[in-house]
Amino acid sequence: MPDLLLSDADQTALRSLLATEPDPGSPFPTRPALEAVGRLIPCDAVGVVLADSSGHVLDEVVEPGDYTNELDPVSASTSLSMDLRAGSDHVVQVWMDRRHGTFCSRDLAMLSLLTPALQRLLRSRPTARLPGTLTLQEGRVLSLVGAGWTNAEIAERMCVETCTVRKHLEHVYRKLGVSNRMAAAMVLQGRAAGGPRGSSDDDRRQMFA
Repeated sequence: MPDLLLSDADQTALRSLLATEPDPGSPFPTRPALEAVGRLIPCDAVGVVLADSSGHVLDEVVEPGDYTNELDPVSASTSLSMDLRAGSDHVVQVWMDRRHGTFCSRDLAMLSLLTPALQRLLRSRPTARLPGTLTLQEGRVLSLVGAGWTNAEIAERMCVETCTVRKHLEHVYRKLGVSNRMAAAMVLQGRAAGGPRGSSDDDRRQMFA
């Protein structure tokens, strides 16, 4: 596998992808995330196909949205793809099309580098409706708690102090009506945990990686 030398533009696109959060209510990465992939692995289109365990296609998203794979007679198209699990009962295929030229070893190496970030975005699932009074930072902390991260790991991920994470969790517990991280994770996963849930107008769905 070749060494990857990232240009300033590559580094900007990579930071954008790594900073992207899962899209609530959708099994797909956001369009900005797909655009970032397309900049890191130059191609004419990036797509994500969601299929069930039997291989039946359930849905697909393509960036750009008006892309078609119909080619003129003198064009040659190549594709690069990878399959990822999305929970226990779904498979996701991420694909890229290039109408002129072929994908090279650098493109394969870049796809390997991006795999963990794509897996994080594809593993998300809709969960219980949570109070809309949670702030963005509180929601992120709760999502990482639900994924099994420790306070120290969350602090490093979010570039804050561990005491700040603890303070966010205190607020989360109060708003969810629970007293510990296990109960908060149960609420996130859609299991009963009691306590107030807020009005439907103010609620919002949260997802975790």
